[in-house]
Amino acid sequence: MKGEKISVITISYNSESTIRNTIESVLSQTYRPLEYVIVDGRSSDKTEEIIMSYRARLINSGIE
Repeated sequence: MKGEKISVITISYNSESTIRNTIESVLSQTYRPLEYVIVDGRSSDKTEEIIMSYRARLINSGIE
């Protein structure tokens, strides 16, 4: 399995209170290459804003 890409998918909707912990958990993983996909169901709270605030950190961590 070495070298194979692992994909993690998070589905969210109005997850403002939990999405940070979810993303931090993915960031703490050491396996690479890692692909992370977040699918948001058009949240009306600050979920999307929080997700976008992590974009650079995910990229800089080598997570696609």
